[in-house]
Amino acid sequence: MESSLRLSADEHRRLRRQYRWRRALTAYGFLLPNAVFFVAFLLIPIVYLFFLTFHEGGIITPARFVGLTNWRSVLSDELVRTCIANTAYYCILAIPAVFVIGMILALSLQKIPRGSGFFRSLFYLPTLTPYVTAALIWLFVVQRDFGALNLILGLFGVPPQNWIGSPTLVMPSIAMLEVWRGVGFWTLLFLAALLALPGELYQAATIDGANAWQRFVHITLPLLRPTFFFAVVMATIWNVQLFDSVSILTDGGPANASATVVWYIYKAMFQFNDKTGFAAALSFLLLIFILVLTSIELRLLRKRA
Repeated sequence: MESSLRLSADEHRRLRRQYRWRRALTAYGFLLPNAVFFVAFLLIPIVYLFFLTFHEGGIITPARFVGLTNWRSVLSDELVRTCIANTAYYCILAIPAVFVIGMILALSLQKIPRGSGFFRSLFYLPTLTPYVTAALIWLFVVQRDFGALNLILGLFGVPPQNWIGSPTLVMPSIAMLEVWRGVGFWTLLFLAALLALPGELYQAATIDGANAWQRFVHITLPLLRPTFFFAVVMATIWNVQLFDSVSILTDGGPANASATVVWYIYKAMFQFNDKTGFAAALSFLLLIFILVLTSIELRLLRKRA
């Protein structure tokens, strides 16, 4: 009776193989809907974008092969270099500022035992504001004659500033808008990470005589490295694609002082005469730049971790 219940080696291998196939097919079945959208709306457009970098037209008019002409135009265009410099300057202004402010707000909310939900919603509200609405609100903040920012500076005797009309102030003004919109997201991200930290470490450090600053430097920051790892990478990817606020507030002005890479891609694709291939080459160059920069950040952050 016992021998009839035992499986032979061949039957055991066959059943194990069937089990693995069922598991694999189940997994691929769940991945299939996402894979279809990934291929249709990301992979195929990227391949076609690369195809357009060697052609003129291809959207409204038939594509005409031009070789490396578009790439040479992108690499020799002075406005492209200006857009790259402006985008890098904006990232240097916005990313550290939003991280510092977000961390300060998260640490403050962590100390509120009750009623912190109201302040969380209040800080996150600008993130939910549409770009057009946020830009219109910001116009009243930075307006030269009656803007709130100049009114506050006037209390300290500072003359009114032309925030979005000055080549030196326009990018800091846009950076302030983006920090105001994005700080709520990073505040809640840092707050969630802070609330997940083990309280026993802080109790032990307090007993050992560590003050608040020492606890923050030697406990909080090291434990938040994975969160910072995610934040730096995602903030870089998002901020190098700055477009909406530039298009709404300044349209690249004054004198291209706020022109960004994505703004130039949009202009070349939809408003300049037959520069589809140029826009495709610049888009693909931006994609390569994001991938390379992200890889460098991942490598550096992993080594530091």
